[in-house]
Amino acid sequence: MSSVDIFYLALVVCAFTGFGIALAYFSQQDLKFRTARQRAEQEAPKPAAKQVKPKTPVVERTLEHA
Repeated sequence: MSSVDIFYLALVVCAFTGFGIALAYFSQQDLKFRTARQRAEQEAPKPAAKQVKPKTPVVERTLEHA
């Protein structure tokens, strides 16, 4: 093997290793995020839906000119 072949082989190995490390890192971060979100959803009670008051009708005023 020539030195160029060894260089490219090392480059490919580094690329696959870096991809594997990045994949493992982001998978772990996603797992932490999902676990924290599930824990927060279980602990925090959901607020009750507020009952909306019906709007009072708008009374039109006619201005009387004197």
